Amino acid sequence: MKKNLSLITALLLTAPLFADNLSDAFSNGKIKGEIKSIYSNSNFLGKSTSDDIATIGGSLGYKTADFYGFSAGATFQASHVISDDNNNNVFSSDLDASGAVLSEAYLEYKLSNTSIKAGRQYIYTPLVSTAIDGKSSESLLKDSFEAYLLTNNDIPNTTIVAGYVDKYQAKTSNDSDTADFEEFEDGAYTLYIKNNSIENLELQAQYLNIDAINSNQDISNLYFQADYKIGLHTISAQYLSSKDESKGSDFEDGELYGLKASGALGIGKLGYIVAFNSSTKDGDVNLGAGAGTSDTAFTAMPVNGGGVPTRANTDTLVGGIIIPILDVTTVGYAGYSWSDGGLGDVSAVGAMAIYPFYKNFLLKINYEHVEIENTIVPAGIEDGNTDVTRVYLSYNF
Repeated sequence: MKKNLSLITALLLTAPLFADNLSDAFSNGKIKGEIKSIYSNSNFLGKSTSDDIATIGGSLGYKTADFYGFSAGATFQASHVISDDNNNNVFSSDLDASGAVLSEAYLEYKLSNTSIKAGRQYIYTPLVSTAIDGKSSESLLKDSFEAYLLTNNDIPNTTIVAGYVDKYQAKTSNDSDTADFEEFEDGAYTLYIKNNSIENLELQAQYLNIDAINSNQDISNLYFQADYKIGLHTISAQYLSSKDESKGSDFEDGELYGLKASGALGIGKLGYIVAFNSSTKDGDVNLGAGAGTSDTAFTAMPVNGGGVPTRANTDTLVGGIIIPILDVTTVGYAGYSWSDGGLGDVSAVGAMAIYPFYKNFLLKINYEHVEIENTIVPAGIEDGNTDVTRVYLSYNF
C-alpha cells in the first residue's frame, strides 16, 4: 500500500511539470507548408488532341517538439482543378484531383540512436518512395504510405531502416478526386541500409517484398547503389533485380544495371550528367512501391520518368548539360533507348528552366518531346510522338 501511495504521490507532484512539458511540445512545434500551382499540356502517345489542366493547392504540415522522446506530425494536402480538358485521361492519375486529404498523421519515438515512426507518412528510399520534388514524379499532391518504420544509427556512419507498409494513398483516385488510403495488397516488408564509412563513398542497399492478395502475384525487389565522389564529380553505379509473379514464369524476372557521372565542367558554373541503363532479362523491371520509384533508374526522364529504360532487353543513354544564366538554371538534355520489342527504339529531347524569382517563390518550366519507333495509334494519327509542357509555381513557408 505504501508503494502504491508513493507512486500516486509522485505522479501528483510531477503532473504540473508533465503538463507544462506537453504544452511546450506543442507550442514549440514547427509549421511548414507550400502553396503550389501547376499547368500541364500533353498529347501522350500521339493523341489527336492534347489534354491540358491547371490546378492550385498545396500542403500544410505540423510537427511537435520532442516530449520525452515522443513527437507527432500531420500533413494536410488540398488540390483544386481550375480548368481542364482531360478527354484522354492523360492526367487522371497525376493532376486531375479536387479535394483534400490527411496524408501524414504519425507518432514517432526516439531513444538514443533508434526511432520508431508509426502512421501515415512520406517515405523516401529507392524501392519505397513518395513522389519527389524536382523529379518526374512531382505533382501537386504527394502519394503517401501508412507504415511502421524502425530506424537505427548505432553502427557508425550507417543508417538501417526496417519497415512494414500496410496501406497506400495514391496521388489521385483516378476519378477527379483525391485518393483514400487503401490496403496495400497484404502488406509489404522492406529493409534499407546506407553506409558512409569509406571517405567519399556512399553505399545503399534495399530489399522489398510485397505480399499480394493472390499468392501467385507476389513481388520482390533487390537494389544496390554506390556513389563515389572525385573532386567535383560523382560516379555512380546501380543494380536492381525484381520478380513479379503476376507476369507469369516466362516474364516475371527483371534486371537493371546502371552507370552515371555528374558534376561540374570547370567552366563557370556549367554542369553535366551522363547516365546509362541496361536491362538484361526477358521481363520488365518492377521498381517497387510509390510514385517516387519511377525516378530510381538513372536514365529516368525529368518529365516522363523511368518507364522506358525499365522495359525488358533495353539499353538507354541520357545526357544533359546545366547552364546557369543569371538567376535562372537551365537544363538541356537528350536520351535514346534501343529495344527490339514493344515500342522499339525511343528518343527524347527536353529542356527545363528553374527560377527562384523571390524569397521562397519558385518557377519551373519543363518541356519534353518523345518519339517512339513502334506505336499502335488510332486511325488518322500519323505517329505516336508525345509533347509535354509543364509549368510549376510554388511558395514555401
